[in-house]
Amino acid sequence: MPEIKITANGLEHKIPYGMTVVEFLAHMKEPVRHDLIVEINRRFIHIKEYSITTIHEGDNIEIIGLDFGG
Repeated sequence: MPEIKITANGLEHKIPYGMTVVEFLAHMKEPVRHDLIVEINRRFIHIKEYSITTIHEGDNIEIIGLDFGG
């Protein structure tokens, strides 16, 4: 399967072509949860779109976990 290059949280990764956001999160061992923000190329991806949003060559992905507390 061909690979593509992306950047995630500032680090370069090679991933399989056609990978979705939910598959990428599993690849990164990051559980899907409601306090997680995912942006691709500075565009917010809603959790309902994780399974249908495909990652493309050169995409810049930011995964941000929100920490609540005091």
